[in-house]
Amino acid sequence: MKREESFITNLTKLYVLFILSKGPAHGYDIMKEFKAATGKVLSPGQIYPLLSAMQRKGFVEMATKVEGKRQRKIYALNDKGKEFAGNLRAKIVRVLGL
Repeated sequence: MKREESFITNLTKLYVLFILSKGPAHGYDIMKEFKAATGKVLSPGQIYPLLSAMQRKGFVEMATKVEGKRQRKIYALNDKGKEFAGNLRAKIVRVLGL
């Protein structure tokens, strides 16, 4: 992977983490918020593997919820994920001098 692609991938992971720090969401909500904020489309083939990786690393928990006739996977940061997101946010603020 080229350095630029790797950088964009890491920014995507970071932004998804911050979206989830606002509260639980399903993949479609995350994709909509990502597009609204960045103007870039995040496909299901990008978001779901990313969420699965965050789940394997112990930052995200997934629960299923029935909405109408559909069963949705809802993703939320657990305590480890919240702590990680908070620490990252503090570092970014410190580095950027915000």
